[in-house]
This record gives sequence, structure tokens and C-alpha cells, in this order.
Amino acid sequence: MLKSSVIIDYLQQIFTDSLPNDFTITRIGGMSNFNYKVQYRSKSYVLRIPGNGADGMVERENEELNSLLAQMMGIHPTIVYFNRKTGVKLVDYIENAETLNASSIQDKGNLQQIALIYRTLHNSRVRERNDFNIFHEIDKYNFLIEKSGAKMYGDFEGGDSRVIALEHRLNRMGVELKPCHNDGVPENFIKDTHGNIYLIDWEYSGMNDPVAELAALFLESDFSKESQNIVLNHYFEGNIPSDLQERLLIYQVLWDYLWAQWTVIKEAKGDDFGMYGRMRYERAMKNLQLL
Repeated sequence: MLKSSVIIDYLQQIFTDSLPNDFTITRIGGMSNFNYKVQYRSKSYVLRIPGNGADGMVERENEELNSLLAQMMGIHPTIVYFNRKTGVKLVDYIENAETLNASSIQDKGNLQQIALIYRTLHNSRVRERNDFNIFHEIDKYNFLIEKSGAKMYGDFEGGDSRVIALEHRLNRMGVELKPCHNDGVPENFIKDTHGNIYLIDWEYSGMNDPVAELAALFLESDFSKESQNIVLNHYFEGNIPSDLQERLLIYQVLWDYLWAQWTVIKEAKGDDFGMYGRMRYERAMKNLQLL
């Protein structure tokens, strides 16, 4: 938890004519960052302050540009302020908005709209500032784990090398790069009172395989088969590729492995995520056996 004086210091850097008592601040959700609802002069905002261990994991210039592209598409709230050095960000607060969870995200109407959001993003023909290659990220995270003096989980013999070997398998199947968000946790989908859904938190965005995007969405909320089919039928408009299930499973292994690494790095910086990282690692290894 950050001290209120620290939060106010950030706000006064944004609103340079403000006084400390001008703000009403309320802590809201966030797994890896500190997020606050801020009321200032009859208007509300969301202030995002990066949490521990983000250095080396997130490129803020990429996040800023990709978020602005998403805003132009109408799938991201209005960005008021973004600091590329600190990662501090201020966006308009959506009044009475619903933050989706692993259950509510699987409402049929939400699934149809999310499929449309992804189609809008992936088919936009914009070029995000960076590529997001999961295998490069795994290499980078391995370096950060070693640098922090931590150790990756390793109860499955040859698990690491078999994960890396999936790159050749995907390349043989064919990989198409399109603009992606790459962080499909349900809390990143915000629904306003009119039923419109916005996609927030573009820290890990970048050009990637859209199938990876769908795999993350299904994985993060443990989608039922019925929910997956609703998304896939709307996304592909009935023309589902024959190799899609295999590609989805490959990417789910990769995401679980990457976020297990992420957990090791964050915990080396002082965070505590309980069994989250080990659970993701073990699920990656089990799904690897299925492949």
C-alpha cells in the first residue's frame, strides 16, 4: 500500500494548480499495480501507479502508443495523462462501471461483444509500436529471474526445453502477426451502464498471433467449452480453422509458463502471490503432456 502523500505527489504533478486536499482518493482493484479512483473538482479519474518489479518487464513507450491506438478504435477509455518514465497513468473514470470477473465475462452478451472487440483490434490494420513474441519474453524473463537471484519452478524433467521447442511447432503451422492486447484477465474488461465494454491495461500489448490472444482469454477465466464456442463462432464468423484447438493449447502452455516466470520475478521483488505461480507452471507442464 502506498502512502497517501506519495499518491498526492503524483496527482499534483498532473494537476499542477491543485492543493493536497483537492483530491478524494479510493483504492480500487489491481493485481500488479496500485490503482485508485480519484475525484478532483467534480470529475473522476483512475490513477495507475506501477507496482514492484515492472522495470525490464514493461516498455512504457510501447504501452502509451498502443493504448492511444486502442482509444482511437473506441475500445479504451480516454487517456488524460501518461508518464513514460514512471509509468504513472491517468484515465477517465467510467461511472458505475462493472469490472468483469471469471463468471460474468462468460455471459453470452459479454462474450459476443468481446469477440467483436478482438476482431476490431486484430483487423484494424494498425501497426503497434512493438512485437510481442512470447518466446523472446520467456528469454527476457529468464534473464530477469537470474538477475534477481531467484529460481524458476522445475519439478518436471525437461519442461523448460520442451516449452521452447514449441516455437518450431508453431512456425511450421504458420504464425500471423496482428495488433494484440495480450493480457486477457477478466478484470481488464470494464462494462459501462450502456453495456459497452472497454479493454484496459495495455502493458503487455504488441503485435502477436491473434490465436494467442484467444488462448489467453479462455485460460484466464477457465472458459467452458460452450463459452469458447460462442467466442470462436463470432470471432471467425463460422469459419473456424481446422488446427485451431492445437494452436490454442500450445499458446495456453506458453502463457502459463510466462506468467509463472512473471510471478517468480515479482515475488523476488517482495510481492506474495501464494500458489499462483506454481499452479500456472504445473498446469503448463500438464498441458504440455497433452501436446
